[in-house]
Amino acid sequence: MGYEYGGWIIDPTPEFSLGKFFAHARLIRSSPESNADTEKHIERDLARCDTEAEAIRAAHKWAVAWIDERNDGATSTLANNVPAETRAK
Repeated sequence: MGYEYGGWIIDPTPEFSLGKFFAHARLIRSSPESNADTEKHIERDLARCDTEAEAIRAAHKWAVAWIDERNDGATSTLANNVPAETRAK
């Protein structure tokens, strides 16, 4: 499941290996301009967790902090934090 936040789509889907869930964050930002490149950032192995939900929370928390750091903290952590597929077009 992806979440839209600060102009980015966050995909916090973890990987299961060796009996643990490994938190990963995949971030994608595309420009509304048709000739602009899509920007991507992938961060792997952010944390090893016992449950999938823990891994998702860890990746999501890391991604929000990463985006806020690049936006000088200007992004509201509540206003844009909704699942991407439910966002109205």
